[in-house]
Amino acid sequence: MKRKIILSLVVLFAFFASGAVLAGLYIKNTTATLNHLITLHQIENLRRHLIIAIQTVQSDLYTVDTLLGHRVDVITDNVTTLYQASQRCSGCHHKPEIENRIKDIQSLTLEYQNALSYYMTASANKEKTNKLKLETAAIGNKLLSTTEDMSVQASERLSSMTSAAMDKINQARGVLYITILLTVLFGILVAVNLTLSITRPVGKLVDATRVIASGNLGYAIHIKDKNEFGELALHFNEMSIALKNGYAKLKEEIVEHKKTEEALRESEERYALAARGANDGLWDWDLKNSKIYFSPRWKSMLGYNEEEIGDSPEEWFNRMQPDDRKKLEAKITAHINGHTIHLESEYRISHKDGTYRWMLNRGLAVRDESGKAYRIAGSQTDITDRKMAEEQSLHDAFHDALTGLPNRALFMDRLQHAIKSLHSQLQRHSNYQYAVLFLDLDRFKVINDSLGHIIGDQLLISVGQRLVSCLRPSDTVARLGGDEFAVLLENIKDSKEVLEVTERLLMKLVLPFDIKGHTVVTTASIGVAIGSEIYRGSEEVLRDADIAMYQAKAKGKACFEVFEAHMYASIVERLQLEADLRTALEHKEFRMHYQPIMDLTSNKIIGFEALIRWYHPKRGILYPMEFIPLAEESGLIFPIGEWILMESCRQLRQWQKQYPSNPLLKMSINISSKQFSHPGLVDRITQVLKDTGVDASSLALEITESMIMKNADAASVMLSRLRDMGVHIHIDDFGTGYSSLSYIHRLPVNALKIDRSFISRILDNEEHLEIIKAIISLANNLKFDVIAEGLEVYGQLSKIKSLKCQFGQGFFFSMPMEPEELEMWIKEGMY
Repeated sequence: MKRKIILSLVVLFAFFASGAVLAGLYIKNTTATLNHLITLHQIENLRRHLIIAIQTVQSDLYTVDTLLGHRVDVITDNVTTLYQASQRCSGCHHKPEIENRIKDIQSLTLEYQNALSYYMTASANKEKTNKLKLETAAIGNKLLSTTEDMSVQASERLSSMTSAAMDKINQARGVLYITILLTVLFGILVAVNLTLSITRPVGKLVDATRVIASGNLGYAIHIKDKNEFGELALHFNEMSIALKNGYAKLKEEIVEHKKTEEALRESEERYALAARGANDGLWDWDLKNSKIYFSPRWKSMLGYNEEEIGDSPEEWFNRMQPDDRKKLEAKITAHINGHTIHLESEYRISHKDGTYRWMLNRGLAVRDESGKAYRIAGSQTDITDRKMAEEQSLHDAFHDALTGLPNRALFMDRLQHAIKSLHSQLQRHSNYQYAVLFLDLDRFKVINDSLGHIIGDQLLISVGQRLVSCLRPSDTVARLGGDEFAVLLENIKDSKEVLEVTERLLMKLVLPFDIKGHTVVTTASIGVAIGSEIYRGSEEVLRDADIAMYQAKAKGKACFEVFEAHMYASIVERLQLEADLRTALEHKEFRMHYQPIMDLTSNKIIGFEALIRWYHPKRGILYPMEFIPLAEESGLIFPIGEWILMESCRQLRQWQKQYPSNPLLKMSINISSKQFSHPGLVDRITQVLKDTGVDASSLALEITESMIMKNADAASVMLSRLRDMGVHIHIDDFGTGYSSLSYIHRLPVNALKIDRSFISRILDNEEHLEIIKAIISLANNLKFDVIAEGLEVYGQLSKIKSLKCQFGQGFFFSMPMEPEELEMWIKEGMY
């Protein structure tokens, strides 16, 4: 802006100076003209004087010797004046022609003067004097005529120049007036422009300050000038934004300050309330004066009133358990000396009633500028209940919640200790020995399902108690989980003693249990592993005892087996088989075999039973009983079962197209217990039927009686859903399970399959024959079909036909075959 003002003033001054210079030039020119006029007027006066002088001389010349004539000396003076007048008429201001005329006049004047001189000096000769007088008079007349002409011309020129000079004076006045007027106008414009250039930004600044003063912080000015006002506006905007941000920050700080004040006030109130009503006892120790303030709660926690405990530190330390006091004093000393950040300690302190209570003490020292502690304050919390809970938790962590016996963790710890003791004794050539018994109750699941879980739990408790009663206090009885127990026998003499203890346990467990009015009889299978130097870990010993227990179960239950090395090999083989089973589907090692089901009256095929075979790459063909139980245990039964279902339905649909019949050929598929209990079974079957295009009425699911009786109500719901779809239900191995006739008539069953164990002895066992008659009679009454499986000889077939059994299958007709073999069998004329 400063530059703009200076530039405007410089332009104004230059404009004014230009007008002044122009006017000055006009005035100077006019002044020169006036000076010239003055000089011309002076010259004109000289001319007039010259004319007058000439006229005077001429007059004197003509009036000589007359009364009017003058004396000769007067004429002489006039002639002298005439000469001087002619000499004063300078030619510096004349044009060349006038200059020449002036020179002529001066020459005539000189000639006139000389003539007069001759005339005045010739006065003695009158004739000559007259002649000279006439000649002089002629020269004078000529001079007078010339001078008068020049005077007339000079007057005309003087008038013209005077008029021109007046015009120039008027022009100079006009130029001066115009210059002054334009200067004033331009000055006004400059003043207005400068005023607006200053007042507008200033006005905006004033308005902005008013807006900001009204509370609208952050208001910005829009001035695009590149001068000081633009810079001022930029700084003003920055200042406004900074002011807004600062105000916002200030508000936040004020809010935070208020919150802090409020929080501090609430904290003080809470502290006051906490000090009065907190469950913790507060203490404040003045280290300089060795006095401690104990809050009323601190004292009441120990059963004392306010006045019963003073302010001495001994009131605190003398009540502590001696060992705990030493620990607390050491921690207090360490904290005061700055070795620990805060004080925390658990100790036992005597209650007024004489018992010890567990306390958790926390504290913090207050230090001066040098770091020396002069005060320490803290709290005391009663953690007796927590300590008891921890002890209980520790007990629970190593004991079974149901029986109170040691659990697996504690048993394994003690077993590991026994293993270490054995190795230590071997080094000292001692006779220390130990053994592990692994017990599993036989048919416990049946008891649990039939009598209920409450009775089952009470049975487990009673078994545990009976085991403990049969053993020494140094022996360990543990419940590992479910119906599995383990016994650790330590410091035994030899293996004979182990066997005696095992037999005693078996005999004790055979005795009936009286549980809430129920007489429960159970047995146990026991596996025994006798300690030796080969064992390094407790898991190895328990593993071998477990293996021996499974051998006892396989042997017939209610007995025991001592672990031998070959048992481990069989388990390893089982594990390897499980590993192979997990990859069998991926490697396409499973194949389906199909056994025809015949209509015994027409000798026609009505359908097939799907039977899986595992073509093991090393062990050859494995039958379902060799791997299906393992698949159920490992959970692999679900993917295998889905593959069986899909493959069998696909094959059935192909044969239905290849061998059309009315009704359509059917496919019977065995369903495992785990598959049957799976909630997604119905949905999966629906999807398979949809994918393969098989009608639901062409599919029959074979389930066992035990699968139904595990949960008859749930089974009834599942079977109803399958029946509603149109799927047929066949009860497989009928007569060998634990079915209840009260349920059979309510189940949506289509057919009963007589187990092959009855068919195989139908010719030489009357009891089996009567059972078969009863099954057929029951099926006829309930309108069920009957299928006899295991027909191998004609006599069995003939007998079954005589009993009015309509359907059958077995080696007599055909063994299970692969699809290609079965198709060849059909082509050979059996269909």
